[in-house]
Amino acid sequence: MRGYEMVQILKGKEITMEDVEKEIAYRKETNAFSNAPQNDVFMNMTLNELLRVKEMWNV
Repeated sequence: MRGYEMVQILKGKEITMEDVEKEIAYRKETNAFSNAPQNDVFMNMTLNELLRVKEMWNV
């Protein structure tokens, strides 16, 4: 799935950019895998996908 499509899905679930940034920080600090997210909305999303979402948020 492309970053833009993921952004639209997350926005539909009332996720904010702050939520995305918190999850990115959590993954970087703990080396958490996609099956162990801090927020269940990000289940099965890789760190690279989260970074892409962050890039595409305001597009």
